[in-house]
Amino acid sequence: MPGGFTITFDNQALPTLLRVRAAVQRPDIRKVMGRGIATRLRKHYTKLDAQRANKQGGTRTHFYAQARRGVQQPELVGGDGVKVVTNHVGIAQRYFGGEIRPKTGKFLTLPVAPAAYGHRAREFNDLHAIYFSDGSGILVRDNTETKSGVGEIYFRLVKSVAQKPDPSVLPTEAELTAAAVAAGDAHMKTLIERGGIGSI
Repeated sequence: MPGGFTITFDNQALPTLLRVRAAVQRPDIRKVMGRGIATRLRKHYTKLDAQRANKQGGTRTHFYAQARRGVQQPELVGGDGVKVVTNHVGIAQRYFGGEIRPKTGKFLTLPVAPAAYGHRAREFNDLHAIYFSDGSGILVRDNTETKSGVGEIYFRLVKSVAQKPDPSVLPTEAELTAAAVAAGDAHMKTLIERGGIGSI
């Protein structure tokens, strides 16, 4: 599920240069502002990718690095807005939270062992299932030995999980707006210096 922000700019809250001749309504100015938003998003995802390694160890999936690569080019919205989308499955789910159910099969497979992280259960050909009375279960690797004698647990089997909302996966709307305004204001100054927009 992709996630994105659509920002409509309040002309009265903009810096002087962006209010001149309703500059924010110009498509070229809004595209520059949209690129400012996209840059801010990419920096945010880069920071999260460095800070949020998986807690279980094992091979990293670099979820946020993938999200950074999914940031799309800005799209114009109406006469004074711009939209930037992160085309990455999972960002909106993490942002809003909510219940996750399996798309196919009966269970979600949640990695437990470090060696399982970043992999699908079907990638292993030596797992067997143990089911519990509450309807959940585990997938155990056969060729490992543990004190319990049942082998190492690789995945938990659950019918659903409730994910808490995490607004920190995206910058705040205020931060994105500030990035857009800074980019637009700098572009306006460049246009004026080059004589491309006329005098104030």
